[in-house]
This record gives sequence, structure tokens and C-alpha cells, in this order.
Amino acid sequence: MQVLQPGDHLVTNIDPLGLTEHHGLYVGHGNVIHLSKQGIIEEIDLQRFAGGHSVRVKKSTLFPHQAIELARSQLGYTSYGVATNNCEQFVNECLEGSSSSNQVSNLTHVALQGSARAGLLGSTASKLATGTVANVVLASTAVKMTGEYLGLPDNLNTLLGTPGDLVAKPAECLLKGTAQTLSDSYDCLSQGEITDAGIKLVTGSVETGLNTVLTAAEVGVNGVKAGAELISDVRHWFRT
Repeated sequence: MQVLQPGDHLVTNIDPLGLTEHHGLYVGHGNVIHLSKQGIIEEIDLQRFAGGHSVRVKKSTLFPHQAIELARSQLGYTSYGVATNNCEQFVNECLEGSSSSNQVSNLTHVALQGSARAGLLGSTASKLATGTVANVVLASTAVKMTGEYLGLPDNLNTLLGTPGDLVAKPAECLLKGTAQTLSDSYDCLSQGEITDAGIKLVTGSVETGLNTVLTAAEVGVNGVKAGAELISDVRHWFRT
């Protein structure tokens, strides 16, 4: 039986086929902080979090106290969005300061590939989507999704999924940023603040563009880091 440590990123599969994941942050003493689908960030016991399903550790952190403190500071009601503010994004934000979700980015990538191959995004996109590079990138995402489903080590999944994440993660960032920008602009318009709506639209678009570029760079760094960790783990395994 695995021993849980405070700050562990926990995952449980909550549907009969094990395809849908629920994420939480282990805070010690048998408790987990998670974001529920009802839009509540709450601290519950491990048994309730698991809901009768098995629980695995996705990753651990060197700074558990900071992650737990941040999670507890957000306890209460919040808006829940499957693609923009879900349980996985909440945990990643607490652990890494980046509210990303593999479930969202992977599915976004697959949807983009499917749309492009079907010609819905134009003939140029269709040609690119059926090229060798696109096939390798799509295969990378598929391998990563399979590894996550099987519960393989996170650093292995990250390394194998790096080519796919170079498309998937920026796409997720673009999706979230665009949704947030449009929401902020609409809120201003609904209050009759036309000038502020225009400012929100411009600044939000620029910020989203910059974040999308930075996300691609972060994917590359994380891939190198995951590779180094994997090599270290293999060396340790051989020595023992």
C-alpha cells in the first residue's frame, strides 16, 4: 500500500471505464482538498474523495506546505468550468502556479487534429494535419493519454508527451485566455462600459498571445526536466 505524503497530487478514475479523472491535493491526516463539480473548493476525507475507486499519486512536491497553504486559502465557492477551471487545473495551480489540465489539453489537441483532417479549418490546415510531423505529434499525445490511463510514472508520461504538448498546452492556454478575455469584455459591455470592454479585449488578447508563447517554452523545459528525472530514476534503480 502506498504511503501518502502531504502535497501529493492524487488522482482517481471516477467512471466505469476509468477514462474520467478527478484530482485532489493530499494535505495529510487522511484529508484531501479538491474542487468539486459544484464549484466548491473543500477539504474532505480520502475515502469520500476516492468514492470507492482506487487512488494513485500523480506527482509529489518539494514544497508541500506552500501548496497546502495556497489550497486552504481558496476554500469556499468558486466558478467551475470543465475546460477553464476544473479540479486538475486547481491542483496544478497550487503545486506549480500553472493552472493546466492534461485532460483538457489532450482533448483539445485531438479535436484540433480531427477538425483539421476533416477540412473544417481550411485546406492548408488539412495538409499540415496529415503530414509526418503532425502524425508524430498526435501519436505523442495518444501515448501520453495511454500512459496516464495506465498510471505510468508522471515523468515518463511528460517525456513521451512532450512533442504533443508543444501543440496541446499552447492550445489549452489559447482556449482559456480567449474565453476569459471574451467573458471580461462581455461583463463590461453588459454594464455599459464600452471603452473598458475595448481595453479588456485588447489587453486580454495580448496577454493570451504572450502566455501561449511562454507555455510552449515551458513545455520544452518540462520535457528536458522529465528526461533528466527519468535517467536519475533508472540509475538509482540499477544501483539498488
